[in-house]
Amino acid sequence: MNRITHIYHSGFAIELAHSVLIFDWFSGELPDFDPDKMIAVFVTHGHADHYSPRIWDLRKKYRKVFYVLDCCTAPEQKGENILHVQPGRHYQQDKLMIFAIRSNDEGVAYVVSAEGYNFFHAGDLGVWNWYDAAESDNAYSRRIYQRQLEKISGWDIDVAMVPVDPRLGESATLAVDDYMRIVGCRCLFPMHYWNRREEALSYLDRDKLDPYREQICLSEEAVF
Repeated sequence: MNRITHIYHSGFAIELAHSVLIFDWFSGELPDFDPDKMIAVFVTHGHADHYSPRIWDLRKKYRKVFYVLDCCTAPEQKGENILHVQPGRHYQQDKLMIFAIRSNDEGVAYVVSAEGYNFFHAGDLGVWNWYDAAESDNAYSRRIYQRQLEKISGWDIDVAMVPVDPRLGESATLAVDDYMRIVGCRCLFPMHYWNRREEALSYLDRDKLDPYREQICLSEEAVF
């Protein structure tokens, strides 16, 4: 049985039959994993709410750990089990296929293919429609978001993890709306809401999201 667990904020753990994928874990406790499984740790960028040096301690607990980070995060960390990625490029790591696309904030977003499934983690790629920003800046940021999504519009995504940031108010769900319209997926997890989960989820109760209601997962854990 495959399982996805939302750890905290934008942190997720995805447990598959032979591997585990960890995304943007910086806070909260991870489940215990089968020590014989391959552990792949992904970092989208170096912001403190997406990256923590604690990820390196996983090597003390698990034998088969490797790391995938954007090119600007922890560049001093080097080794055969550490991969720094550039946006717009495809990578093969063991049995994983990785595609990195550019964020409209910092770093990258990932599409990862593993064990017959495709996963999308947006990192800080989103619709950052700030109330105190110039309208032209907000519009430009959204155009970048949509153009990056168009690069993966042909992918058959099983699970997507997309920001629903309550600081954006009524604009909090624009990233979900654009994502589902351009790319789509079987299951979408909202993220990037710190301790404001109830507030973030309240924005998902909007009529414009009705076409995607069955795909949006409001639980912090699911099996697939």
